[in-house]
Amino acid sequence: MNISRDHEYAHDTDTLFALFTDADEIEAKQQALGARNIRIEECATNADGVAVRFVRELPADVPGLLSKFLQPWNTVAQSEQWTGYTDDTYEAELDIDIANVPVTVKGTLQLEPVDGGCVNHVRMSVDCSLPFVGKTLAEFIAKDCKRLIANEYAYISEQLDSA
Repeated sequence: MNISRDHEYAHDTDTLFALFTDADEIEAKQQALGARNIRIEECATNADGVAVRFVRELPADVPGLLSKFLQPWNTVAQSEQWTGYTDDTYEAELDIDIANVPVTVKGTLQLEPVDGGCVNHVRMSVDCSLPFVGKTLAEFIAKDCKRLIANEYAYISEQLDSA
């Protein structure tokens, strides 16, 4: 299942990039999104750009059919490798691991400058190869990803508007 969202901001890519790669901002955003037990494991410049890795517990309103795979709180690790380009574009490769859940969640974020600000192009895929319930599990995870993506956009927009 693929997810595609384009979020427009009235701020430049450098401003957005700073929010996505600052440990304090990441932790505050995760708290605002309802996460608990947040651990920033890496947020540092490397040869390729900036590496970000954090782990948190996220709540899930799990339907009975999927309770074998998901708990009311699930440990989720997220890795991002950010790269900047000379045209003020930034891109991140995302890898999201939900502990003990047989799904693959991968994606990209691309911060692209536009007149009056920038656009964050969010692209994600959620896959599960389990027979029978795999499609249902992937759809449930994708639906929750869409909710979190929308809430993150609202949070970031509010933070930028209040700055």
